Amino acid sequence: MERKNNTGLLVGLILMTIIAAVFGYLYYNERTLTTKQSADLETRVSELAASEIKLDSISKQLDARIQEVQGLGGDVEELQKVKASLENDRIALRKGNANMSRKIKEYESFLTKKDEEIAQLREENQQLISQNETLVQEKTELQTSKQAVADSLSTVTAKNTELESKVTMAAALRARNVKVYAVSSKGKVREGENVKAKRIDKVRVDFMLEKNPLTQTDNKTIYLRIIDPSGATISDTKTGSGVFDYNGQEQGFTISKDVAYTNSNQDVSIMYDRDAAFPSGKYTIELYSEGFSIGEGSFSVK
Repeated sequence: MERKNNTGLLVGLILMTIIAAVFGYLYYNERTLTTKQSADLETRVSELAASEIKLDSISKQLDARIQEVQGLGGDVEELQKVKASLENDRIALRKGNANMSRKIKEYESFLTKKDEEIAQLREENQQLISQNETLVQEKTELQTSKQAVADSLSTVTAKNTELESKVTMAAALRARNVKVYAVSSKGKVREGENVKAKRIDKVRVDFMLEKNPLTQTDNKTIYLRIIDPSGATISDTKTGSGVFDYNGQEQGFTISKDVAYTNSNQDVSIMYDRDAAFPSGKYTIELYSEGFSIGEGSFSVK
């Protein structure tokens, strides 16, 4: 009986030992699995965080490239498409369902290629800037040159105009030795100073057209103005009076005469026959031709 009891106890100990071993094995396996899963999870989180950091950096670099290319006047369509793709990948990454290692390498490769293109675009822009600066400088020099020529031409034109004016004035006729005579109805001639009114039927003006090498030898119209003591020009259309241009204005004349100018100190005589009497006072005689005053004289009536 005692031997049976010992055998039962031994079997019980063996069973307890086996059960303890099984539980120990199970516990060990469970603990090992939990530790491995935890390590895998930490590794995955670290990879996701690193990928997020790289993608964020690439995103900022893309923004910088887009801004620079726009400033250089280049095409940013490809850069914008890559930026949109990257943002979609960042969204997928945050959901934990994407492996970004390959995509990150592709983005980095794209940036390297794009940097080469941007460097070339910078160089082209610098060349254009240099060309533009050269063109602006040449344009400025050309404008300065044109202005200098214009100023020179303006000066020459002004001098030519002044010279022409001087030549024209120098070529004007000159009436010298202007003398005025009173002629009576009987043909008696008296020098025109203090002549009695009743002895004046006509006024004769004698003068010499001075020789002038600058004056053309052609027909000249001489305008005679007789200005009465009140300052009015004696004028009567029945006796040939009219108007002529002098300094851009119309002037009345008493009588005119066409003379064939011979450039030889020729003598000229102009006769004016007036129907009305000459009131007493001093009269002024003025002679004009080709827009210039060429001589003057006077006579008086008592």
